[in-house]
Amino acid sequence: MLIKAFPFKIQTIQTDNGTEFTYKFISDTELSPLDKAIQGTSIKHVLIPPRTPWHNGKVERSHRNDQRYYYNWETFSSVEELNKKLSIHLKWSNNKTMRTLGRKSPIQLLAEKQAA
Repeated sequence: MLIKAFPFKIQTIQTDNGTEFTYKFISDTELSPLDKAIQGTSIKHVLIPPRTPWHNGKVERSHRNDQRYYYNWETFSSVEELNKKLSIHLKWSNNKTMRTLGRKSPIQLLAEKQAA
């Protein structure tokens, strides 16, 4: 889904060491679902060092904002309803200007990077 959604080629995915992303610490032979999904592509999977949450700071901040502005306020009766409401939230979130992006939205910054 990510490969289809992103308007550019994904080169690297960086994750923490959770078992939802890697089986590195529980199996020497079995691949995680993520590693299976990118197998055969040129996408590299990089793990942050264990016990270094500051490497994941932007992701953690994004999760905190999603919790604050979305999950704390919404209820869902089905996966379809969750996905529909989440789509609306993501559109709002990606068009919201951010101080850390020079008062630009993620969509504006992406458009600038693509034009360069």
